[in-house]
Amino acid sequence: MYQALYRRYRPKTFDGVLGQEHITTTLRNQIKKGNIGHAYLFSGTKGTGKTSTAKIFSRAVNCLNPIDGNPCNECEICKGILDESLMDVIEMDAASNNGVDDIRELKEKVIYPPSKAKYKIYIIDEVHMLSKGAFNALLKTLEEPPKHLIFVLATTEMEKLPQTILSRCQRFDFKRITSKDITANMKNICSELSIPVEEKALRLIARNSDGAMRDALSLLDQCISYKEGELTFEDALNILGIANTNLLFSMVDDIRDKNLENVLFKIDEIIQSGKDINQFIKDLIYHFRNLLIVKTSRNPVDLIDIDEETITMYVEQSKNMSLDFILKALDILNKSENQAKWATQPRIILEMATIKLVNLEARESLEDRVKKLETMISSGEIGSYKEVETKDDIKTRKSKEPIKESKEELEPEPVQIVDDGKELSFETIKGEWQKVLKIIKDKKINVYALLMEGILISYANNNLNIGYKEGFGFHKEAIAKPENKEFVEKIVSSYFNKNININFSMNDEQVTDEKEEKKEDEDTIQEVIDFFGEDIVEIK
Repeated sequence: MYQALYRRYRPKTFDGVLGQEHITTTLRNQIKKGNIGHAYLFSGTKGTGKTSTAKIFSRAVNCLNPIDGNPCNECEICKGILDESLMDVIEMDAASNNGVDDIRELKEKVIYPPSKAKYKIYIIDEVHMLSKGAFNALLKTLEEPPKHLIFVLATTEMEKLPQTILSRCQRFDFKRITSKDITANMKNICSELSIPVEEKALRLIARNSDGAMRDALSLLDQCISYKEGELTFEDALNILGIANTNLLFSMVDDIRDKNLENVLFKIDEIIQSGKDINQFIKDLIYHFRNLLIVKTSRNPVDLIDIDEETITMYVEQSKNMSLDFILKALDILNKSENQAKWATQPRIILEMATIKLVNLEARESLEDRVKKLETMISSGEIGSYKEVETKDDIKTRKSKEPIKESKEELEPEPVQIVDDGKELSFETIKGEWQKVLKIIKDKKINVYALLMEGILISYANNNLNIGYKEGFGFHKEAIAKPENKEFVEKIVSSYFNKNININFSMNDEQVTDEKEEKKEDEDTIQEVIDFFGEDIVEIK
């Protein structure tokens, strides 16, 4: 029976575990010195060697003839663990054994000593899948296990584990394996199997394995089954559904040159040739990522695992693109990748993304102009509108007005506010505030834009306090300018027939939220009163 490459070439010693020297060295030293812990936690992304390391460790601590901390794989114990005939090493899948009863059954079994080995070892895979009750049931055993017992917990989602579990384990974090190490390992395997293969094809497989050796060997297994003879780069492209480099460069050139029709035809060509759309979006992301690297790095060769000729192509293409364009393109494509995963029509998502990319610079230009205009309005550099006067209007106005010598003399006389003597409550101000804002909007929309972001805080002794949340410091500073503050005070004072002084301040987020919640509660109570009637409702 054929055995998959990732199982056939699973490492048998710590020396064979790729890219995790920081972990294997520590474990070997512990075994040589006899400083073996009772609970270990192996965390990291899929396919990086967690389970393989746990199995090697289970043999090494029980091996009759260990070699420099490694298992000999020849003694009775090692062979029994390898062929799974020795029941002292138990593998358990937490995804299918995640209940309290499963852990209770485990606790009943762990008290019994091993049959032949020195240690009884439980390897619990995907331990984050255990229920809360199961974790609680495991805690005491994990903290004070029998002397003959060792737990090895493995997980891909360490953040889901409770702190009570983490604090009882020695934690080892497995890193993604580099493309260079993955390529070298696959090259050795192909050499051993006498399979001719282009190194360029192996590098392509390594790039698409996302740092997981198991995924890389699965892809290699798929590729070498494609045909007899040499495995070429083009074969790997066709099998994996990846677009070739020239097509990606051509498509990005069309995006940059705004040749939308060419871009859409290329998408159709990709789909008709059977390429996977989700994979193609990933390829585009990787392409723009490489453009970002060559645009910002002095030594892109160290960061991009491709040949120098292709890097030169990236450098030339990046010269005609701004860094901001590349960053925004990556943002659009990343969002599209997430949408395409769940879309019934991923082609439409891809086409929408490319249309956004083609029109990105035009949209940026419009956004910049709008932002500039908003800044000028809010800073008072330009007014919201100016009344247009005809020549006759100007003549009439000048004939009626005395000659003014300064700008200050042209301003109207201040409005005298007469206090009506009535009591003004904060609730009245809040109830009428939208009407006040409308008056301000009609007169000076730039001041209205600043004031509408503020929140009414309190009113007492003719002092009205208005607060601004964190992040609206610019609005607070602009509205507090003397000319803007005076304008608002005149409108508010005139509306309520009171000489009202207004204070603007930055307000704590929590205080603001509490006031908003209080207002919502008051609105809710009023709705109940309106519905049932004031005579029936009693507020306590």
